[in-house]
Amino acid sequence: MLTIATIAITLLYVVLIVLLIVGLVQPSAGHNQAFGQLAQPVSVVVAFRNEAPNLTRLLEALSRQTLDASKWELIMVDDGSTDGGDKIAQSFHNLPGLRLVKLQKGITGKKQALLFGVELARFNLVAITDADCVPVATWLNDISRRANGYALLQGCVLVERNSNLLSWFEALDYASLMAVSAGSFGLKRPVVAASANLVFRKDMINVRPETLRVDVASGDDMFLLHEVKKDHSNNMLFSTNLAGSVLTRFDGGFVGAIRRRRRWASKAPAYTDIETILVGLIVLVFNLWLLVLPMICIFNLEAWNLLVGSLLVASLANFCLLFIYLKQTNQLKLMLVFLPLQLIYPIYLCTVAIAGFAGGQNWKGRAVSWKN
Repeated sequence: MLTIATIAITLLYVVLIVLLIVGLVQPSAGHNQAFGQLAQPVSVVVAFRNEAPNLTRLLEALSRQTLDASKWELIMVDDGSTDGGDKIAQSFHNLPGLRLVKLQKGITGKKQALLFGVELARFNLVAITDADCVPVATWLNDISRRANGYALLQGCVLVERNSNLLSWFEALDYASLMAVSAGSFGLKRPVVAASANLVFRKDMINVRPETLRVDVASGDDMFLLHEVKKDHSNNMLFSTNLAGSVLTRFDGGFVGAIRRRRRWASKAPAYTDIETILVGLIVLVFNLWLLVLPMICIFNLEAWNLLVGSLLVASLANFCLLFIYLKQTNQLKLMLVFLPLQLIYPIYLCTVAIAGFAGGQNWKGRAVSWKN
């Protein structure tokens, strides 16, 4: 019975990874997608709260954009900042079409800020990014051409790393999420989105409170993805092209890493998209099983063979998926920490998943929960 259960759980996980690999190498994948000839005008919306240390980097990066100034505008929505970030934004008054607005008193939250910004957007094509991101100089030029005709475009997001080993672990961990996103987009069944680099068309998507689930404190990107997926699953693209990428950075060390993953996990109970739920369950069950097997090995030495076999087979599948994605996005150096991450990942994932479901978290001074 133990053998059958181990084989079944491992096989289910490996089949999932193989399907994602198939999606990642599809001819229609973003790394092979030729973009249109004409650049579409873009409205960039950034919701920020207490991001003063990051705003200068973001705004300087936007000031270097190669897209013609007449082709884009920037809407900065202040979600109740108390650190003087609005003053930093005002100092970049020369940016094309910069509008700095604040949410009305009594209205709070990133989702409300995004809704307000999208409502103010003059152009049909809307790009959202986070205040702690740094877009490459060709970001707007690339997405304004590549997104033409698509209901939603997910751009590539890279994590800034330094000599700290933790930063490499986090970069590879995030790359694995992006690989799942890219693979699922390639299958026309997207299950992961990131608001750090997300583009959509207003004439095809009605962005409203129900779309972003304002009753849930987090997950604007995922809920937007699930809403768009209902009607436009065949008209969505993940672009791995680095010309349209953004760089983000994670602060807070080990504690910050755990808090981020907990926050991401906390919104999962509110998901209604069956495929996203299924993928999450398969990954979680497999990693939980990898934690259960060592305990069984104490009483059953033969279980060691099952544990080693599952780890080897799953690691090979993970290696193939990550290698392909990292090669497409020029991040192959991250494979240097692949093996140690495989060993600690089950403990890491299961811990933050359970903690995320439990709730009781705070982000920027506000509670984060999947409940209203």
